[in-house]
Amino acid sequence: MTPENEVFDQLSLGVMVIDLDYRITQMNKQGARLLQVDGKNSIGESVYDLFPDAPEEVRHVERTLRTSKEFTFDAVPFQWGKYNFYFSIRTRILEDNGEVYGAMVEYNDVTDYYEKEQRMRKWMEDMSVNVIPLSDGLALLPLQPTMDQIEFQYILDRGLQNVVDMKANQLIIDCSTLSTVDIVFFEKLSKLIQSLSLMGIRVTISGMKPVLSKLWVSSNLPPLHVKFFTNLQVALKDLYNK
Repeated sequence: MTPENEVFDQLSLGVMVIDLDYRITQMNKQGARLLQVDGKNSIGESVYDLFPDAPEEVRHVERTLRTSKEFTFDAVPFQWGKYNFYFSIRTRILEDNGEVYGAMVEYNDVTDYYEKEQRMRKWMEDMSVNVIPLSDGLALLPLQPTMDQIEFQYILDRGLQNVVDMKANQLIIDCSTLSTVDIVFFEKLSKLIQSLSLMGIRVTISGMKPVLSKLWVSSNLPPLHVKFFTNLQVALKDLYNK
């Protein structure tokens, strides 16, 4: 084994190289382990013969060779046959003096990381739509700082449904934990408030920080027919005294 191959086999990620005929010319130990094949016996094999049942959507290195386009994915499903993983993928075109002679792919198993990230994302989403019943017909939606980092459509759908399930006719949206958001966030929040209003639910907003108030005004969004209070305590005092 050459020193280059020894280094190649010490890599913590899988590497596979194919030539212009889609034959495997190199595969390191980690690459063989991840693909559950015999690395030495795979050399010279066509990837289409070695993996005859692989769907086209997982043939990234083949697509790179065919189109000369390189691809990078943080986590893509590698789920077919005996495989049930999420891989990080990076493909490269291989050239010598301007002539393409093959392509390579670097890949690693990120299944555990991806699943943990998805569980954390779900937890963040659930926390962000935690509608709290306060009294008969009155509910509280405390917006969390995570809401500007995740897909707001989920928040829109879940938040609306949670309020409806509680049979609330008044909702306080508390923004006291938010310190930085963008215009898109306010656009989505405005749509949420409009949707609630169309269902006959009166909306009150509390805890809007000065920096967020300035951003909302500068966004040129249409005015909302809602009451604003400096904090949740003042909002509750006003609502309960009616």
